[in-house]
Amino acid sequence: MADTLSADALRLRVKNLEEKNARLERERELGLQLLGMVSDGLMIVDCGGKILYINPGMEKITGYTKDEMVGGDYADPRWKIRCVSEQGVEDDPVFGWILQAGRPIAEKTCVMDFDSVRKKSFSIDAAPLFDAAGKMIAIAALIRDITAQSRLSEEHQEMKDVYRRITQYADEAILRIWPDGRISYQNEAAEKILGYRLEDYLSDPSVALRMFNKNYVREWLSAAGDVSSGKDVLKNIVVECTASDGRTVIMEFTAIAVRDPDGRIVYFEMLGRDITVRRYMEAELAKAQKLESIGLLAGGIAHDFNNILTSVFGSLALAKMDVSAQSPVYERLTAAEEHCVRAKNLTRKLLAYSRGGSPMRKTASIASVLREAVGFTLSGKNIRCVYDLSDELWAAQIDEGQMHQVVHSLVTNAVEAMPQGGSIEIGAANVSLRDRDLPPLAAGNYIRWYVRDHGVGISPDHLKKLFDPYFTTKQMGSIKGMGLGLAICYTIVKSHEGMIFVESTPGEGTTFTVYIPASNGHKQEDKPAPEQVSDAAGRHRVLLVDDEQILLDVTGSMLKHLGYDVATASSHDEAMDLYGEAMRADKPFSLIIMDLTMRGDEGGETAIRRWLAAYPGVKALISSGYMNDPVIEEYWKYGFVGAMVKPYSLNELKSTLEKILAGKNN
Repeated sequence: MADTLSADALRLRVKNLEEKNARLERERELGLQLLGMVSDGLMIVDCGGKILYINPGMEKITGYTKDEMVGGDYADPRWKIRCVSEQGVEDDPVFGWILQAGRPIAEKTCVMDFDSVRKKSFSIDAAPLFDAAGKMIAIAALIRDITAQSRLSEEHQEMKDVYRRITQYADEAILRIWPDGRISYQNEAAEKILGYRLEDYLSDPSVALRMFNKNYVREWLSAAGDVSSGKDVLKNIVVECTASDGRTVIMEFTAIAVRDPDGRIVYFEMLGRDITVRRYMEAELAKAQKLESIGLLAGGIAHDFNNILTSVFGSLALAKMDVSAQSPVYERLTAAEEHCVRAKNLTRKLLAYSRGGSPMRKTASIASVLREAVGFTLSGKNIRCVYDLSDELWAAQIDEGQMHQVVHSLVTNAVEAMPQGGSIEIGAANVSLRDRDLPPLAAGNYIRWYVRDHGVGISPDHLKKLFDPYFTTKQMGSIKGMGLGLAICYTIVKSHEGMIFVESTPGEGTTFTVYIPASNGHKQEDKPAPEQVSDAAGRHRVLLVDDEQILLDVTGSMLKHLGYDVATASSHDEAMDLYGEAMRADKPFSLIIMDLTMRGDEGGETAIRRWLAAYPGVKALISSGYMNDPVIEEYWKYGFVGAMVKPYSLNELKSTLEKILAGKNN
C-alpha cells in the first residue's frame, strides 16, 4: 500500500513539475514576445562580459543580428557602448563600470561609433542581477536611442550659445521690454550706451520709466496690433532716451513682438543702435547746406550791392568837391557818405557769411583777440567782465578780423541779455580731443574759449534755431534785428575748422563755447614787395577794365580827379587793344585796374595769365565786391600787384594807388 501511494505521489509530483515547466515555458515565451515588442534595446551580459541575450530592438540599434552578438564580448569594437561624462566621451565601456562598481545606473548617456562619420547617442538604465545567495551573476540593460533628442539638445544649446555671444559682443543695445514698461534683460552694449545696470531695472521699475517714456510702449503695442492683422517686427523706431548721467541719447530700434499662443504680446525684444552722433551730423549737414545756399545768395547780393555802393561813394565824393563845405548840401552829402559806410559794413558781414573764400589767417593769440574785442564791445556799458584765461594758451591760425567779429557778436548778445547790467565771464583753455570726443571735431589740439552771461536765457525752442540765418527774437528790420549775427559767427568758426556750441537755461543765463584748432606751426606766407615805381599821379596812365558802365564812368572820374590819365574798357579784348596801342605810341599804361568778375567775359584770375603772357611786364590791380575771394586775399600768388575791395571811397582809392605806384603796398 505504501509502495502504491509512493508511486502515486511520485506521478503527481512529476505531473506538477511538467505543468510548472510548461507554465514557465509559456511565461518565458510570453516574456520573450513582450521583450521583442519593446522598441528600446535590451541586453543581458554575464559577469565574464559575454552577451547572453539581446532583443530585436538591440538588433535594430546596432545593426547586428542576435546570432552575431549573443556569445560575443560586450566590449567588441563593433558594438562597444562608451560612457559620456562632463569632460567628454570616455573609452571605458559602460558595462565595465557596472561590473566593477556593482551598482545600477539610471539614464546614463552613452555613445556608439558605427563608422568614422556616424555616431549615435543612447540613454542606458542598467542593473546587476543576483542569485538567491546574493551573488552577481549578470547585468541587464535597457538601451534607448536618443540621437535625435541629443541633436536637438545640442542645436538648442548651440543656439543659446550663439545668442549669448551675439548679445554679449554686439555693438547694438538689446533689451527686453514688457507692455507695462518694465525691462527684464539688457546686454553689455545697452549698459555701455545708457549707463544703467540690469540690477537697476530689476530692483526699481521706475528706472526704466526715467530712461524712456512709457508712451513709446503704447505706440508699439498699437502699431503691432493683434496676431491676425498685426506686425511682429517694427523697424526704424526712433526713441529719445535719458542716460544715467542725464544725457539725451537718440536710439533707433527694431522691435520684435513676442506673443503667447493666443496672439497677445508678452514682451518686445528690442535691438537698437545709438544714432545720437548721426542725428547731430545730419542736423549739422542740413544746417551747413542751408547756410551755404543762403550764403551764396547773400554773397551774390552783397557783390552786386558793392558795385552800386562804389558808384554812390564816388558820386558823393565828386559831388562834395563841387559844393562849398559851408553849404547845407555838403552836410547832406556827408551824411549820405556815412550811411554808405554803414551799408558797406553790412555787405561785409554778408560776404563773411557767404562762402566767398577762406579766412586770411596768421598765427595769433586768442587771448589778445578776446581782450581787445571784449574791451571794445563793453566800452561805456554797465557790464563787468571776469576773465579766466590760461597763461599757457596755444597760438592759433586765425583771421583776427573775423574772430574779432565773432567775439563782438557773442559779447553783444550777452550785453543785450542783461539789460539791467551785471557781469559776463570770458574764459579760454587748451584742450586735446580724441577721435569722437566731440563730433564732428577731429582729434587734435584746440583752444576752447567761452562767453557766459547771467541774463534772461534762451528757450529750448529758440535754442534749436539760434544759428539759423535770419532768425532773431528782436524786431525785424532794425539794425540789431537782421538775424545774421550768430549765423555769421557759425560760418566764421566753421571756416576755421572749429565749432561753436550753446547751452542756456531760461532765467539763469547762456554760455557760448567755441573750439578753434591750435596752431600747427604753419606761418602765413609773406607778400612779395612790388617793384618800385614813381608815386607822382600826373605821370601815370591807368587803364580801367569793368563790365559796369556806371563804374567805368564814376571810377574813371575819380581817377581823373586824382590826376591820372585814364582810359576805360568794358572787356579784356578791348583793353588789350588799348594797351598795345599805348605801347606802340610809347605812352604805356603804368597800371591796369580790372574787375574780378566780368559778365560775358573771362574773370580777372584767368585774364591775368593771358595779360602776363602777352605783356610780361604788365602791372595789374584786382578789384572785387567779394572781400573773401582767394584772389583778393592772396593777389600776389596770381600775378597782381595789389587788390581793392568794393566799395571804396575816393581817399581809399587815392591811398591804395599811391602805395602801389610807390612800391609800398604790402
